[in-house]
Amino acid sequence: MAEREDRIRRVAREWWLRGVSCSEASFTTHNRCAGIEAPLEEQASHLLSGGMLHQGDACGLLSGAVLSAGLQAARRFDDDANRSAATLHAAVRLAEAYPEVSGSIDCREITGQSLITLREKVRYVREGKARQCGRLLMKWACRTDELIDEALTEFRENDRSRSCANCAVATFRRIASEPELAPSGATYVAGLAGGVALQGRGCAALTVGILVLTMRHYARRRRPRRDSQNLGRLHELGLASFRRRPARLLQAFRRELGSELCREIVGRLFTSPEDHSSFITEGGCREVIGFVEREVSRSKPET
Repeated sequence: MAEREDRIRRVAREWWLRGVSCSEASFTTHNRCAGIEAPLEEQASHLLSGGMLHQGDACGLLSGAVLSAGLQAARRFDDDANRSAATLHAAVRLAEAYPEVSGSIDCREITGQSLITLREKVRYVREGKARQCGRLLMKWACRTDELIDEALTEFRENDRSRSCANCAVATFRRIASEPELAPSGATYVAGLAGGVALQGRGCAALTVGILVLTMRHYARRRRPRRDSQNLGRLHELGLASFRRRPARLLQAFRRELGSELCREIVGRLFTSPEDHSSFITEGGCREVIGFVEREVSRSKPET
């Protein structure tokens, strides 16, 4: 047990010190500990840091774990219905456990400050809060390694009802091209449903839109290697042109729907994966998904 935890901490420390975002470090750490390499998907999660584009919503360390649970479910189950349902089941378990480690689900409550402006981001680093989040990742990674395995095993053994209609998966399939769907498919984002594991935080359709826009940026790059430590830090300070299109999507989304929070758009929290699935099956969030699809299709690459 001690040897396993030491290995997990080493992996978490390595990726945190790369200077990538909290969400990307978390997603990559959990993947490597599970024997998975998905560099494009991992880099695409970069902008989920700071509670999605630094808006202070669901912590990027939680979002990264939720996405990794989706990739791990894809290896364990043979069809998309089970992959999607199992991923959301695991995500709910992760969201229930995360406050036990962090004290809260929301980034702003964990860090005790806003991270929107450059001055606030510099203050976050200068006051040592970045180091605190790095230590939190190492602690969380040790817990997550077991949580995901237990949740996916529980799903299989209990033969749970396959309520699989999912807003995140539906959005991904609508806005992503075939190359972007392979090799991981669309179901790895299923845990984002209902505002990250049904928690009512950032809308899953919006989050998937941000993921796809960022994925396209990294897929077009000629440089195959991951960002350097210094470049990663500059990106975290908001000094990167590829952030502009996701930021415009967020602004347009707020203008159209009044909020980026699932609980405010829907007007309630989902009580279970089955509740969420029924809502989507009956046409819930159809307009929201359509809006994200139109905005992403209009978004032009940065020159």
